[in-house]
Amino acid sequence: MKNADSADCKSPRARKLKTESDNCLAIAIRERDSEVAALLIDEAAKLARRSKELATKG
Repeated sequence: MKNADSADCKSPRARKLKTESDNCLAIAIRERDSEVAALLIDEAAKLARRSKELATKG
């Protein structure tokens, strides 16, 4: 089974979404407001899921 990290080279869009997901998590870690951090983590999960979907197609 491929993961987004190994397969994303097939899709520039998947790679971009993975980067955005990583950025959301990095911001969430530093966020003092737990509600904002939770929203960022949710968004990161959505982006990572979509990245993986795109990376495994084809």
